Amino acid sequence: MRLGKAAKGSGPRPRWVPMLDDLGLILHWYLDEVRPKFRGNSPALFCDEGGRFMNSGSIRNRLATLCRAEGRPVHEQFSPHSLRHACATRNYERGVDLVAIQQMLGHWNVGATMRYVTPSSTFVEDAYRRGITTTLAEATKEE
Repeated sequence: MRLGKAAKGSGPRPRWVPMLDDLGLILHWYLDEVRPKFRGNSPALFCDEGGRFMNSGSIRNRLATLCRAEGRPVHEQFSPHSLRHACATRNYERGVDLVAIQQMLGHWNVGATMRYVTPSSTFVEDAYRRGITTTLAEATKEE
């Protein structure tokens, strides 16, 4: 768990970061082998070359630079915030409960989480098809 940003003076909110599939091993390797090579003794987990906390602008700019260097067209470039939206959407499409996604994102209400989730048209069509199939199956049982 980590603390997220505050909104309208409400104070930091907890955000959950699942530790899946040996991520602990990778983090230990990073902390033992990579992180000590950075200058400074900042408590930051991920830091800049000087060992200081990375601010969100630096991360956003570095990601934009990498997208351009990769040759992505402008309409295919993305930001850290769009990755947050994509993560919420993909988790929802994979069946993760909306309240669980709310907790991971650190939202106070599920309405804010719903604005992050934008299911693909294929997902919507499949959900509709499942609903219709279930309804028709139940209707034919009643006859």
